[in-house]
Amino acid sequence: MSKEPKSDSQKKLPAHVQRRNRSIAEREAARLARPDRPSVQSLAHANRAKSAVSSTPFGIGNFKGTNASSISSSALENESSAASSDWCGPFSVARQMIAAREEARALRENKKEEKEQKSSESHPLDAVLQAAILQNKIKANPSMTWRGKLVEIKDSSGKAENLYQKRSRRYKRQKLTAEKDHSSQISKRIPSLYDLCVKFIVNNFESVEALGLMIDSTIRRSICEALVSTGRMNGAAFDTLAEEGIETLEITDCVSVTQEAMVEALEKLVPAGLRALILNHAGRAFGTNAVDAILRSTSSELFALSISGAYLLKDLDASRLVAKFSRTLSSIEFNACPSIGSDLCNSLSTHFSSSADSSLLLELSLREISLTRDQLISLGTSSDALRNLRSISLRQMDAMDDETLSKILESTQGNLKFIDLSNDVNLTDESLLSIRRYNSKGNLSVLNLCGLKNLTAVGLEAFFTFGIDGLPNPPNLRTLDLSSCDFNAVNENVVNLAISSSALKRSQDDESRLLKVDTLKRDLSALGGLVSLDVSNSSVTDKVMENLASTCSSSLKLLKVNFCPNISDNGLGYLVSKCGTQFSSVEIWGCAQISDIFLDGNHGAGRRFEIEGAWMKSRRDTASK
Repeated sequence: MSKEPKSDSQKKLPAHVQRRNRSIAEREAARLARPDRPSVQSLAHANRAKSAVSSTPFGIGNFKGTNASSISSSALENESSAASSDWCGPFSVARQMIAAREEARALRENKKEEKEQKSSESHPLDAVLQAAILQNKIKANPSMTWRGKLVEIKDSSGKAENLYQKRSRRYKRQKLTAEKDHSSQISKRIPSLYDLCVKFIVNNFESVEALGLMIDSTIRRSICEALVSTGRMNGAAFDTLAEEGIETLEITDCVSVTQEAMVEALEKLVPAGLRALILNHAGRAFGTNAVDAILRSTSSELFALSISGAYLLKDLDASRLVAKFSRTLSSIEFNACPSIGSDLCNSLSTHFSSSADSSLLLELSLREISLTRDQLISLGTSSDALRNLRSISLRQMDAMDDETLSKILESTQGNLKFIDLSNDVNLTDESLLSIRRYNSKGNLSVLNLCGLKNLTAVGLEAFFTFGIDGLPNPPNLRTLDLSSCDFNAVNENVVNLAISSSALKRSQDDESRLLKVDTLKRDLSALGGLVSLDVSNSSVTDKVMENLASTCSSSLKLLKVNFCPNISDNGLGYLVSKCGTQFSSVEIWGCAQISDIFLDGNHGAGRRFEIEGAWMKSRRDTASK
């Protein structure tokens, strides 16, 4: 007979097995719920070594390879308690372990502090020593003694000004305080009689038939700028400005001028004696037809030619202009004219060489023009056309490199006073060597190196260091722009060397006298040094401000320290307090550390002083840091 399948009741575990499993579950559940209490329940059997159940990772499994029967119950009790104290399973156990570690760390730190206090020996003269150290530090850094004179102003209700009111008052004060209102003193800018006249003319310009030849180019430029800014510049206004007989036609924005109007104006102005043509944002107004109108004139008295943004101007047309007026032109500028190329370079080299019957080319500016490397080299090697050049601007030229610049500077024969190499990204320290080597006559006074990321601190220090064999002394600069270079390249040492170089006296015996470091301070020029300095995006510190105060206090007019995080209120405040009334403007865009300790610290009392880029930051925010 076949066996019948067992029923559900017959499949149940034996009673003693069920009791043992229940005992294990209750014991482990109680331990996990309250790990701080020891387990009091026991297994159903007497010997715990027979149990292979462990809910911790440090349980019986650690005793692999050991006979379970040889493990005593006391050893198992110790193992279980150790496992429960080390296991980081439940959150409560984790909190206990973290608290224990923090307590041990605090105990170690306390012991370390006690040990340091015991090791440091006190002396009755420690206070005197600390005072002497502080005095030496103040002597080396005098800006530490500067304190802003803050004056709290209260409103009618007796409450102090809030931050917004302070910034509004500062802005009004910068616009020149003057006029008194019925209720309070309100700072306003009083327009000059010149500004009032220009504004009146611009507002009624549609009624002006002619300005007259007695109005010079400066006034015409002011009127043109006001017309452009107010949106009144149109064809009729251009016809009034370009009246026959004027010597300078300067239009700041030619967007509203058609090419037909420009051609008509040039046909009558050039024969009548036009001497300077300056067109900014020329656009479509200056092209082949305008060039033909100029060339049709039989007279050639044009000495200054500046064309900017003329996208219709062809390379051949530019070379024709240079060839036509080579006998009179001394200043040439082409800015952002995309079609300029080899024809212009060849025309410059040919018509301004010493063998040609031409005038002396004194100023040359080729900015943002796509010239090749060979075309740039031809400017300096094809002829001696640049021999008398005083000012050169080769800004944002992608093909410019160290070798090309060296050949161009060599052809100038050391006569340059102005060099602008901004954003020529391929230039390195070799270019600094070329600039110094070919400044043999010491005429260089303006140097713009903005955006040259490949310059290093070593190269800049060598450029401004005296006494290098085979090189002339560093240039005696009045304007220096080192903005947007490498942050660490323009540092305290570099700028201090540049300041010292600009402020030293120059004479025939410079080669022997300036090699002595101890004579630098007594050889400072009474005329001062730098007039304009831009070190934005650099790592300069308050030490540079102190050096400027001691060497350039009588000459400095403009300072730009945008995005310089290492300059403080004390450094700027000390510089302003030491400089003369000619120091009129400072830019601090991106300097979040500058607070109203400097901004409202009575820094510009008795003179007009403008601060551009002031952040809305309170001195309390600075003090909290």
